[in-house]
Amino acid sequence: MSVPISLYRSADFCEKMIKDSEDGGDRGGERGLLPGVGVFGTGAAARRLVPVLRREGFQVEALWGRSRESAAAAASDLGVPYSTNRVDEVLLRKDVDLVVILCPPAHHSQIAVKALGIGKHVAVQCPGGLTQDEALRMVQAAQYYPRLTATLCCGLRSLPAFEKMRRAVAGGLIGPSVRLCDVRVNLGALVGKRYSWLCDEGMGGGVLNLLVRIFGKHCLHLII
Repeated sequence: MSVPISLYRSADFCEKMIKDSEDGGDRGGERGLLPGVGVFGTGAAARRLVPVLRREGFQVEALWGRSRESAAAAASDLGVPYSTNRVDEVLLRKDVDLVVILCPPAHHSQIAVKALGIGKHVAVQCPGGLTQDEALRMVQAAQYYPRLTATLCCGLRSLPAFEKMRRAVAGGLIGPSVRLCDVRVNLGALVGKRYSWLCDEGMGGGVLNLLVRIFGKHCLHLII
């Protein structure tokens, strides 16, 4: 079975959407018209990505946050015209054809499945969900409209250091076949001083989840 949710770098995703629009592939039907974007999330990733999307020619039309206050504050800072804490208010907007999901992992599958079910393009930050079942529901939802772009984004793959290491591994730097890989991650504190989803295993947080699901996948991309 082919899996319609692919692993893309963030830059590759933008390039694909631009190419599709130039080929007349978007639902709007106008050649060269990029889809309007709805962003789910108000954290650092969203604040960094919104300017990048604009630079690539996308219009960011709406922003979702877990509270109206956080959504409004982020939208004001980023110059996004509409904000809300209700998922459907973003998904049902006619000017939103592409949904970018950058919120806590517990919401990823729910939002992605809804968006794909009503014909929206989806780019979701890793992990795809908290369980295998959640990830499979996303895959099944992506089959409703085969022409939609459904993307699981692993942004660190586009860092020059990662690209250089992948080339080195592919070129045989550590041998023809990798059987054991010892990875050490040097970084600051995984959780902040205030309670958040990062502290809650049930929301996709917790030290083990963060190391394996969020940082571990980037390490795997170096060797597979």
